[in-house]
Amino acid sequence: IATPEEVRSAALAEAPRITIDTPRLAGSISLLGGRIDDLQLKDYRETLDEGAPIVTLLSPEGSARPYYAVHGWAQGPGLAPEDVPGPDTQWELASGDTLTVDTPVTLRWESPAGLTFEKSIAIDGDYMFTIEQSVANGTSDALRLAPYGLIRRHGIPDDLKGFFILHEGLIRMTDGELGEVDYDNVADLETVDENTSSSRTMRVAANGWIGFTDHYWMTTLVPAPGTAFTSTAQHSLNTDILQALTLYETRDVAAGQTITASAQFFAGAKEWEAIRAYQNVGGIDRFLDSIDWGWFFFLTKPIFAVLHWLNAGIGNMGWAIIALTLVIKAVLFPLAYRSYVSMAKMKE
Repeated sequence: IATPEEVRSAALAEAPRITIDTPRLAGSISLLGGRIDDLQLKDYRETLDEGAPIVTLLSPEGSARPYYAVHGWAQGPGLAPEDVPGPDTQWELASGDTLTVDTPVTLRWESPAGLTFEKSIAIDGDYMFTIEQSVANGTSDALRLAPYGLIRRHGIPDDLKGFFILHEGLIRMTDGELGEVDYDNVADLETVDENTSSSRTMRVAANGWIGFTDHYWMTTLVPAPGTAFTSTAQHSLNTDILQALTLYETRDVAAGQTITASAQFFAGAKEWEAIRAYQNVGGIDRFLDSIDWGWFFFLTKPIFAVLHWLNAGIGNMGWAIIALTLVIKAVLFPLAYRSYVSMAKMKE
């Protein structure tokens, strides 16, 4: 009987691939479908044992737990499904060799209808992919297409922590409103289609994102700030496949014209410092709320920020906690002093 690792290796070998190699990530992109479907986190291991394997986040179709992302175009009037890239589209490598922080890669595919699709993928030093898509209309007719992003996850994770104060499941931001659906409740989304699937679609006017979050890891589709789109969460009851989808407005592409679409894809560890930078510098609206701060977020968020700052300066978490305790004592000292004075008067 093949082990899960052997099954995954066999699935990876079924399609030509582009290597991903950054200081923090390892993996590959499948030229079959143009999927980001193989990703490992170099800084994290599955257990504390020496020599334990590094954490695997994404896996391809054919593995034990497929989990991947893909960006493409949905056809409009006058186009058939085979005229746009699909799951079986064989992309070719147009430029680049290995996806690194300094070297993006570009995929190209020409459809039977005379459209040329390109997908340029870049990555930063942490966990954010940037996907620039373009389509050139080589026909004599005006056409319409809609760009989209998709995360597909086969099955609910086996290693759920189950803490009532920890959210694990679907997460999304819709124009400043945070939405969370636990993995246990994804089958109970609003719309049920003939008892085969449940889904919930929300319209985003300007700022939002959608994805899946676990205890330590997260995958998120992030449209460009200011972009209108619809975000859809879906669960297939028959196949137990979960999907997060961002569908953008349909675009007109005249004969001989080229249009482009840009989006981002986060896949990695929920590190406070990295996620805060994506929010404050990258402009991703309320991205820090992808971390579950609990019911008392108005206290836990600032306290954690101070603890993180102290640990960075001191270099030892134990001493940082002691310093944080002293800081909190100092802040609360006026209230404590009044309490001590009141108790002394009562004693007299």
